[in-house]
Amino acid sequence: MKIKTFIISAITLFISLYLIIGYHSLKHIDKNRIDVSKYITLVDEVSENKVQVNWKYVVSIIAVENKNKIKNISDDKIKNTANLFIEKSDNGYKLNSLDNVLNKLNLNDKDKERVNDYIDQLKYFGLTPYRLKEDSKYTKFIEEIKDEAIKNYKEYKILPSITIAQAILESSWGESDLAQIYNNLFGIKADSSWKGESVLLETFEFYDTKIEDKFRVYSNKNQSIKDHAKFLVDNQRYKKYGVFEAKTYIEQANALQNAGYSTAEDNSGQKRYAKDLIELIRQYNLQLIDSEIKISD
Repeated sequence: MKIKTFIISAITLFISLYLIIGYHSLKHIDKNRIDVSKYITLVDEVSENKVQVNWKYVVSIIAVENKNKIKNISDDKIKNTANLFIEKSDNGYKLNSLDNVLNKLNLNDKDKERVNDYIDQLKYFGLTPYRLKEDSKYTKFIEEIKDEAIKNYKEYKILPSITIAQAILESSWGESDLAQIYNNLFGIKADSSWKGESVLLETFEFYDTKIEDKFRVYSNKNQSIKDHAKFLVDNQRYKKYGVFEAKTYIEQANALQNAGYSTAEDNSGQKRYAKDLIELIRQYNLQLIDSEIKISD
């Protein structure tokens, strides 16, 4: 009798431990098993020429549906989930909200809550998590100019991800002298059309020729961001190449390059500006800001 009681107690304990371990394994999304590059690439493929989908929403839904077993998820599963966020509209496509998608999937309240918990856990996660920490200089710079970049989009249709990525590239994360002293984040020169303050600085032309040139001076970084968008709008070639009609950051980055915004080339002589912007945007999850504003649209 004692042996039988002992066996029952052991089985009960085992089941309890199993349920506890199982619960805790579901409580936290398994970041180590997320192929971030794969999710970003596939979600961007689905978003192309339509509207930007948030890859973190996609991976969080899939994690819940698969009880956190997310190591070998098929490409089709990722794309199908991403497609749930895209809906045709009178003006092309619109982005479905997370709540709408969760309702489509008929998830129960506990699973819906878990999806949102997973999204919160992924807040500072991405291709380079150590650079995405809340207190990193990279995150701080992005947050510093994010609101103005969003305002810019609403007025000029330059995507926030593009504005921020260009500012990062042109100002070395706001650490160039032109950015720190003169609030010029984009290296815009003071041509004959400029009526404001300017400064004469040494710069390199074609990488190896040092010259002096005049650059625009701003009283704050927000002025620089707005003037950068106005600069693009006032130059007809950017409209000609479809910069303001682009639906996603990949399209807009390529349109800027095709319009001749930068002549930068890689070692093989290929234009590299669009590639540099796209890599920055993906590395720092800037495309998710585009997704946020599309929901509000």
